[in-house]
Amino acid sequence: MIRKKIASIIAAALLAVTACVMLCACGKDPVPAAAEAKSASLTVMGYEWGPAIPKITVEFSDNVSGVDKDTFEVKNGSSKRTVTNAYVCDADGKKTDSQSKYVAFEMTVKYGEASPFTYDQTKNVNKWAESITTTLTARKAFTVGGANVEVGKKFNIKSDKSNIKVPQTESWHKDTVKYTDNGKEITLQRAAFSPEGAKTDAGKNPLIIWLHGMGEGGTDIDISLLGNEVTALTSENTTNIQHYFTSATCKGAYVLAVQTPTMWMDGGDGENNVDKPGADKQVSMYTEALFEAITSYVESNDDVDTNRIYLGGCSNGGYMTMNMAFEHGGYFAAFYPICEAYNNSKISDEMIEQIKDYNMWFLQSEDDRTVDPAKFVKSTYIRLLQAGAQNIHLTYTDKVRGVDDPNPSSWTGSGFYDGHWVWIYAFNDDVKKQFDNSTISSAADITSAKCTAAGNMWQWLAEQTKAA
Repeated sequence: MIRKKIASIIAAALLAVTACVMLCACGKDPVPAAAEAKSASLTVMGYEWGPAIPKITVEFSDNVSGVDKDTFEVKNGSSKRTVTNAYVCDADGKKTDSQSKYVAFEMTVKYGEASPFTYDQTKNVNKWAESITTTLTARKAFTVGGANVEVGKKFNIKSDKSNIKVPQTESWHKDTVKYTDNGKEITLQRAAFSPEGAKTDAGKNPLIIWLHGMGEGGTDIDISLLGNEVTALTSENTTNIQHYFTSATCKGAYVLAVQTPTMWMDGGDGENNVDKPGADKQVSMYTEALFEAITSYVESNDDVDTNRIYLGGCSNGGYMTMNMAFEHGGYFAAFYPICEAYNNSKISDEMIEQIKDYNMWFLQSEDDRTVDPAKFVKSTYIRLLQAGAQNIHLTYTDKVRGVDDPNPSSWTGSGFYDGHWVWIYAFNDDVKKQFDNSTISSAADITSAKCTAAGNMWQWLAEQTKAA
């Protein structure tokens, strides 16, 4: 009997405690869950040196409040970012006045920081980084859901290619072109930009073709569009050259970019053939595949003015521009080879005669240590002049200066970009000087100090038409 009474007392006490706990909890908010940062979406934009991340959209575990541009220290890898704005947004990064668990960070960019690319030293190509870490360290308190986040709280979020947005290339039509020759199949990536209103304007529109450098080969056309600032050729960029191709009857120029899986200089063995001995020409295994990629695009777009097709590119793409001039030159209205790498020793006198009447504008920097001007453009340019070339131009700079970062901390330590990166001038619409050809009689005359005559490359290009 006594044991039963004790058991009844204990049970009653437990019930009372349970009821008390339930009663105390009634009417109170639940304990907030710990704040977490679940993911980070990275917005990538093209700049004169290549791609960078100017905006990050972070998804937290619950609705966020109390955030401004000074709330966090933001890092990408080891690069400390300068935040210019921070705000609550929707999943796409658009600012909202509603409650949301997303926060957008807008940041300044400069050369050498926050690149989404890594460089493969064995293959000499750019690749998307396998993982990019964003670190947020709270410098001011804020809230996630009902949880107070104290100063010093750190969030580490890893992102990969699936978390990357490239708004500048979303409007491009991207596809592949397969070319079969002697049982071998070559697949090239291709991207095309169409100016707004081009299909319904009063005339046909010109076509600008861009061929990338060695570092932009592969199977992802965005690497080609961002590795060099090809977006500057479109209206999707602060600086663009479309206005040169716009008139009362023409809404602008189509732009076509083509990507090789290796390099344009690949003669079939996967090697750079620039100094390969014994060859009469500096051949490419991609010549006919590229021509197919170009002609099939033109044939599928009846709004392209076939008398105004312009071909150019930088470095390896400058080589391929020259190669196409030798192999299919009559198809194009003009050429704009930049730091071109077609070895002058591989160009015969007959080849010079073949192209001397073409319209060409060369661009090179005097301090280029990758493509020696004396071995390439200077010698070829002199030979073309001596052969009687009339519509040929050369812009020759002393250094490579930029606009996006006027004082880059380059590996040269000079405050200038690498001298090979002279394409920056083209994409900044800053090719405004040229040689007066009447003053050039030898390679000794080709110095940057003497390149002072007025001349605008893009304006000139827009004026060129194919000879009848």
